[in-house]
Amino acid sequence: MSEILAYCSDCLILRFSLVERSFRIGGVEISMRELSARLPFARKPVTLADLGGGAPERVFIMGRVELDGPAFDQFAGNLTLGCDWLEKRCYALPLADARACTMVTAPGRPILMVDTQGSNYARYVARLG
Repeated sequence: MSEILAYCSDCLILRFSLVERSFRIGGVEISMRELSARLPFARKPVTLADLGGGAPERVFIMGRVELDGPAFDQFAGNLTLGCDWLEKRCYALPLADARACTMVTAPGRPILMVDTQGSNYARYVARLG
């Protein structure tokens, strides 16, 4: 569930609920948080302009990476470049239309949900904001 917390002439503040979920993957119990909203993912986008357009999918957040503004801009400027901090951040979920994502944030930037599909780059990406 999401709700509008505040708005003004040039901004809107939303709150999305996160629900704790557990999966047994490869014999290991993995905890993630499910986002209350479904998001459309783009496959192999190069920049933020390439995002959107896909069918909305369930989002399961397995971790968060906080970047500063310049690091986020560098990452978002070419999403196909490999990143050390995206290595080994992948789980195949036993659900249709669902993605296990790393949430990438930076002050004043959109929130990105990144599914690496086992690679070290942003193979599937959705955007909040």
